Amino acid sequence: MIREERLKLILDFVNEQDYCSNEKISKHLNIPFTTLRRDLTDLHNESKLKRVHGGAKTIREKSILEAFLDEKLLTNIDAKKNIANKALACIKPFETIFLDAGSTTFFLAEIIKPELNNKIYTNSIINAQILAKNGIKDINLLPGKLKISTRAICGVETISALSKYNFDLAFIGINAVDNEFNFFTTDEDEAEVKRIAIKNSQFSFGLADTSKNNSKSLVKFSDKSQIALINEEV
Repeated sequence: MIREERLKLILDFVNEQDYCSNEKISKHLNIPFTTLRRDLTDLHNESKLKRVHGGAKTIREKSILEAFLDEKLLTNIDAKKNIANKALACIKPFETIFLDAGSTTFFLAEIIKPELNNKIYTNSIINAQILAKNGIKDINLLPGKLKISTRAICGVETISALSKYNFDLAFIGINAVDNEFNFFTTDEDEAEVKRIAIKNSQFSFGLADTSKNNSKSLVKFSDKSQIALINEEV
């Protein structure tokens, strides 16, 4: 049995049972203890299950609700700054960029260099302000309805305006990432803005620290086939 098939069998079996002892997994799937311990360690390190003394247990996906932007700017700051620096390395001079609303994109807005001469479109008032403070000259704020909790601009006007443009890069905020690397947000209007930005971009990057792993939120807007995930570990 190849490793990928074996890992899937182990994961499916543990998820069905909620908790399994090493002995039960080994006997049921006919996997030697030495191989099983190595596989369980790999699955644990990938956050697909949790190793516990004598066995393994499932990781239930948590549901993420929308927090206010002011709160999110105070959480996981080091991870978000790390992600922002990785995202900055993807930007080349004179590229046209869509910068989504969100706390991690806020930290990216802080460090985009004026000398790159990028044209930047955003649906975030606060990101536009930070870009201006950072010396960016070509800032384009999309029209639409302001969502107070996230300071994101969204809605029919936003989608209509966004549909006119094509971008070199899009940096997309993510609320939740499930075990299959589907990406979620909490609001259908914001989800549609993200979908259009991804569709109209040559390359799209999702920015999400690992605290958002193993979770879901209200609306799926994309998956790993459409955007590359940047977190503090990748």
